[in-house]
Amino acid sequence: MNDTELEEKLRHIVADIGKMPAAEIDFTKSLDDHGVDSLSLLIFRESCEHEFQTDIPDGVWDGFRSLAQLRDHLASPRGTRGGPAPAAPRGPGAASERSSPRAVTRPAPTGSSEWLEIGMPVMGINNLSESPLLQRVGDLRWAHLSKYTGVPSKAIVDGEGNRLYATFFYVEVAFPESRPMASFGENDRLLLISNMKRFGGSFLDGVIHLVPEDKDPAACSGFDGTAQSVAAGIPAVRLSNIFVAQFGGAEWLKKSRPANPGFDRIPELAVGPDSYSLVKQAEREGAFRLPEATYVPLTDGAVETQYQLLPDRDVNGAGLVYFANFPVFLDLAEREVLVTARLPVPHEQVNRRTLVRRQSAYLNNASWKDVVTIETRIWIQSPFLAGSPAPEMAPVRLFTCQRMRRNSDGRLMMVSTSEKILFGCPMEELSFFPDLPRAP
Repeated sequence: MNDTELEEKLRHIVADIGKMPAAEIDFTKSLDDHGVDSLSLLIFRESCEHEFQTDIPDGVWDGFRSLAQLRDHLASPRGTRGGPAPAAPRGPGAASERSSPRAVTRPAPTGSSEWLEIGMPVMGINNLSESPLLQRVGDLRWAHLSKYTGVPSKAIVDGEGNRLYATFFYVEVAFPESRPMASFGENDRLLLISNMKRFGGSFLDGVIHLVPEDKDPAACSGFDGTAQSVAAGIPAVRLSNIFVAQFGGAEWLKKSRPANPGFDRIPELAVGPDSYSLVKQAEREGAFRLPEATYVPLTDGAVETQYQLLPDRDVNGAGLVYFANFPVFLDLAEREVLVTARLPVPHEQVNRRTLVRRQSAYLNNASWKDVVTIETRIWIQSPFLAGSPAPEMAPVRLFTCQRMRRNSDGRLMMVSTSEKILFGCPMEELSFFPDLPRAP
């Protein structure tokens, strides 16, 4: 590849990630100057390494101040035209066999799975509960990662020996509407089957299928997303991770990537996961999507709710607000808005709401001392409106869009869009719900 071809390929990678015309790329400037944020920068790095068949060490990558410097490196003997990349440096706390992040190849282990029998630890006021379910599937993702890397989670480090955490940036929980979350109760059993792939050395993505006992686990063997699983009657949770090291406390996290050799044993994606684009779009637009026209708004715009973080309940062992607790904060705000809305929903009916689908973009964390503000918009779909479908045991649907900010600096922490139904609410109960919209 000559210099012109190399620069042209690099120009198109930047243009694609930055969503800008290739002619506007200025090689004297950095990616920051082109409006590329830190998450996009991970995609850019992995795309460059994949396209040019190279591995750029952390110390070299951090030293680039312009696209021209990156171009010159790729054209040098250490880049695409040279020999192997330098070995990753060893640092304090480094795992064994860490001479290079891509130096060792061993047979990959089989996928991870475990049985979940639903009992009180994973139940809430309406059977299976979202937060404890996320705790279980999040822990399974960690276990699956450790199985590949061959080291315990505490030994996952970057090239300089910094402890890394596989933080979640996108989570999607999806249940068939005919079998929503609350339809799974005490002593029901689900087989959790974890499928996981990586993009380069920075991203993990995959789906954990929640296979009921009356379903064949082999049915989801070829599924690569939640939609296929749900269509087959099998709930699923999609998890997308990047890796971060802490600096300056939980409020500030530095993105990095594992140097443990076993990470390369994880099957690789050819392109970056689309969850990255979904998160960026939700961040820009304030929601993943909006409801259909058959839904009626319960609020005039967004309603703000304050939540004081509780260090003894909300924070995990890494000193970060635990990702599985975020839906609890959202549900507390959602309840407050529902019971005080223009069309108020009684507490007894609020207790019946259960999740069908939630998409969540995790953008930032917070200190345990912080207060968060949650902006909530809710719509309701009444079974009494013309054209509204009305399942026998779930006639009312809720659609909620929420954003969460930390009060210390106003930084956006999360965007969430959820669909729920009032499960186990027979039609006769709705006759005592006079404010539900009705067709003329």
